Amino acid sequence: MLDTPASESLAWPLRGTRAWFACFLVWMIGLAALAVYAFENSYQGYAPAIWVWLLALMCFYLSLCNIFVPLPTAWIILLAASPDFAPLQAGWVRVVAVAGLSTLATVVANLNEYHLLAYLFHFGLGRRLRRTKLYGWASRWFDNSPFQLLTLIAFVPIPIDAVRWLAVLRGYSRVRFTLAYLLGRGPRYLLFAWCSVLLELRVWEILAIQAGLLGVAIVARLLWQQSRQQEQSQR
Repeated sequence: MLDTPASESLAWPLRGTRAWFACFLVWMIGLAALAVYAFENSYQGYAPAIWVWLLALMCFYLSLCNIFVPLPTAWIILLAASPDFAPLQAGWVRVVAVAGLSTLATVVANLNEYHLLAYLFHFGLGRRLRRTKLYGWASRWFDNSPFQLLTLIAFVPIPIDAVRWLAVLRGYSRVRFTLAYLLGRGPRYLLFAWCSVLLELRVWEILAIQAGLLGVAIVARLLWQQSRQQEQSQR
């Protein structure tokens, strides 16, 4: 069954935008306070405090990572699940906690992106993009199965930002957008955390994995840009 796009208007402000950013501010302040509290407790001999500190920093960091702050994310998830920072926690506890919290934080970041892009598109950028031939083709492709596409893109560890742009331009439901990223990022981060626990990854190994993922992402983007240039030259 196909989803129906354009279920929300792109008029600014989107409904609930002010409430969303107020909640986001409270979320970030709470994470910062928790990180400070946990760090202070780690000096008092409370062993799990350093892991709580890292989890709070992980959520703070991931809540900022989107198209406007394009920082790598895999490394901090692997690090939070590694035995170096949570030696007293059972493996399954680390996997569930890290995967669940990192997924939630990433959804927060992507919803921020949704609202900020909607704001930018309101000032003429959206109209200009809609007049391009590429948008006409891409929107038909997106409308065919938007929920499944967003879920797949959320799972793949290669940034494909254009699909999220399309979701905003088409006024795709924020509720469905959120659910798609929960279903996509959840298994992806669960896999990352499980690998970190199973392989008992150390810091240097985590940095090497992140460097490899960055290399793959850069090569994939360069190949895509090259294919676009070839298509344009053949027209």
